[in-house]
Amino acid sequence: MSQKRFVGAKIVLIGSSGVGKTAFAVRYITKRFIGDYDSDKEMLYTHKLPTARDEITLEILDTASQSSKEVLEKHIRWGDGFIFLYSLIEKASIGYLNNMREVLEKIKGKDCPLVLVGNKSDLLSAREFSEEENNELDQRFDGAKFEISVADGSQGVFEVMDELMCQIKREFIKSINTGNVSTSDNKPRSKLYSMKKAFKKRINRSHSDTF
Repeated sequence: MSQKRFVGAKIVLIGSSGVGKTAFAVRYITKRFIGDYDSDKEMLYTHKLPTARDEITLEILDTASQSSKEVLEKHIRWGDGFIFLYSLIEKASIGYLNNMREVLEKIKGKDCPLVLVGNKSDLLSAREFSEEENNELDQRFDGAKFEISVADGSQGVFEVMDELMCQIKREFIKSINTGNVSTSDNKPRSKLYSMKKAFKKRINRSHSDTF
C-alpha cells in the first residue's frame, strides 16, 4: 500500500495448529470447504477483488504455527491486517493468540487492523468457552470479534474479511492524511539524477555571477 490509490493489502492469518486457518483462506477464495490440510505448511494466496474502478489484489498469508518467533515477527512486519483464529472447542488455542497479541502490539502498535475469530461454532456440544470467558476475551482483545463456522458456509468468512478490509482502508486513508504514504512525485531518485540536478544548479549559478 505505497500509493495514493488503494490497490491491495497483505493479510496474515495467525493461530495455533488445527484452528482452521487454511480452511478459512480456501473458503474465502474458492467458497469451498476442504477440512483436511497440512496444519504445519505455510502458504501464500493471491486473490483479485473486482471493484467498480479497478481490481484490488489481496495477498493472504496462512502462517504455520510451528514457525519460529523470528519468522512470525517478519510476517507481522509484512502484513497490513491480521486475523487471529482460535478454536471454540479448544481452549488452549487462545493462549497462543495471547502471546502473539503482545508481539503484534510491539511491532505494529495497539491500533493496527485486527479481527479475532472463534471458529467451529457449529460444534456446540464440544464448545469449551463459556459466556463469561467470552466476555473476558472481548475485554482482553478490545476489537472486532466473530464466532463463525468455516465448515458451515462462506457468510461468516466474508463478514470477517469485510470488517478487516474496512479497518485496513481506514488505516490507508489515515496514512495519506498524515503524509506517510509515498507517491510517484517523491520517489527516490537515482544518483545520476541527483548529479545532473546539482550540475544544472552550478551552471545556473555561474550564469547569474557573470551578469
